[in-house]
Amino acid sequence: MKQPSPDVLVVADLGTWRSQWDGLVDRSPLPSPFMRSWWLAGAGGPTRRFVLVVSGDRLVGGLPVEDHRWLGVPRTRIMTGGQLCPDHMDLLSGADELDDTVRALRGWLDRPGTRLADFDGLAAGSHLAEVLPGAVRRTPCGVAPWTPLPSDAAAYSAGLSSQFRRQLRRASARVTDAGMGHRIRRGTAALAAIDTLRELHREQWGDRSNFLPVFGRFAAACRLGVDADEVAVHELAADDTVVSSVVTFEVARRVSLYQSARSTDPRWNQASTVLMSEVIADACGRSFAEVDFLRGDETYKHRFAPNRRELVRLTGATGTAARAAQAAQAVHVTARAATERAVRSGRARWAKRKS
Repeated sequence: MKQPSPDVLVVADLGTWRSQWDGLVDRSPLPSPFMRSWWLAGAGGPTRRFVLVVSGDRLVGGLPVEDHRWLGVPRTRIMTGGQLCPDHMDLLSGADELDDTVRALRGWLDRPGTRLADFDGLAAGSHLAEVLPGAVRRTPCGVAPWTPLPSDAAAYSAGLSSQFRRQLRRASARVTDAGMGHRIRRGTAALAAIDTLRELHREQWGDRSNFLPVFGRFAAACRLGVDADEVAVHELAADDTVVSSVVTFEVARRVSLYQSARSTDPRWNQASTVLMSEVIADACGRSFAEVDFLRGDETYKHRFAPNRRELVRLTGATGTAARAAQAAQAVHVTARAATERAVRSGRARWAKRKS
């Protein structure tokens, strides 16, 4: 007897579905901390919606979205997209129910009305390409360096370039000689450490920061993540003096390095590099499977993690106005990418002249 098709349920809060949602995250091809219920509940905006595919009291799949407008057109985005830069986003589905999930979500996104669907920070193989309405545009939006981890930190270190190992040894010696040490903050101590990271970030970036305007949403998510014991803050510090800080997410045996900051005192120019090596050594010692540096092609990330995962942006549209907005957005994204490349090139030339 053929099973009935699952239903689509749209809710503002996961409520009693939370445990099943996180179970689907655990079983997804690439479990992302940004798909965790605590991240979405804390960092999600006022227009957030969870599109759930359900069969009775069983969660078959789902998609977290937010509603905005672009050029006057209703736009559906991945939840927490934009300045918070979530990575490895995708729909959720049980492995044996992917077809049902795709069919249900496609029907929801392709319902009557004018709508731009815009999903950024997706895993390159995202099944959302099968869900979006209309002609789907696919645009690369970055890479996420990562590397598998051995159980022994010394084995990991041996895989780094000899030059980088020498740099790390010298930098670590300077930090140690100055009395600074590595510590990990969890629980209530992690929440205090997040406040410290905010001050370091403000000191380092000031008004140039794109992150400070959304720091409150990030901190709200971390408070929930701390309760789930999936958020830790690593610091290089001596007593109350912190010179470098990085917030990590620990989900499904993966350690993701999300946000870091350091003192602008020239003595601590390499403090963040030393701290990241300590984060990785700790992850090896606790048998984590990999470290993910998330979005960004900065040179230091590739020194630690030579592998790369491609991230993409997918857009689709229903209605003439939405298709016009989709085309305008493609032009905007291309122009912004060209500007960012020019800025990076200019910084590289400046750094070369200074060296």
